[in-house]
Amino acid sequence: MRRAIRGALSVAVSAALLAGGPTVAALGAAPAGLSISIHNDTGSVRTGDHLSYAATLRNDGTAAVDGRLVVTVPAYMRITAANGADLEGTDASWSVEVPAGASVTEHVSASLGDIPKGELRVTTLVSLYLGDATQPAIRSAEADTIAGITDPAHAEGDKAVDSSGAPPSVLVWIGIGVVAILVAVTALGGWWFARRRRIRTPRPQPPL
Repeated sequence: MRRAIRGALSVAVSAALLAGGPTVAALGAAPAGLSISIHNDTGSVRTGDHLSYAATLRNDGTAAVDGRLVVTVPAYMRITAANGADLEGTDASWSVEVPAGASVTEHVSASLGDIPKGELRVTTLVSLYLGDATQPAIRSAEADTIAGITDPAHAEGDKAVDSSGAPPSVLVWIGIGVVAILVAVTALGGWWFARRRRIRTPRPQPPL
């Protein structure tokens, strides 16, 4: 059950990364002040590479936090070293206790096998599970680019485009035009109302 949930969450986090979304997700009842990260010093990766990851859990809250820190590599990677960790398939996990204002960092080394066709990035996850929870309280990821593969969501030379498709200057002038129209309509309405009142007001009769 836990593995199935991890798989589903992995897809969600990977999708967020490819869409340019945040790399950190608070998925469960995470205590305030927790942050988690994973990184390596590699640029782009290729089949046969040996990668070293540092996974860090920081507690800026007011109470100590304990749980399981889990690093999950892709199915086509093999963990070669993870000092003090329990190893199970593509997971390396540690029991951690982090006092308030402190942090803990664990290290994982892995070798990269044949990267499946269609992969855009090599994504490794780090998660914190509290107690017997099957859903992580917080999760982050490292998504390495693959040598020779262009990730459309992060292609070089891409520029942010306004969601309306119009350049900012055009949007400014459109806004000014809308305001001018509203002012004109308001003035016209006031003139029409005043005119109606003049028409309806009876003229005083001359004295007999």
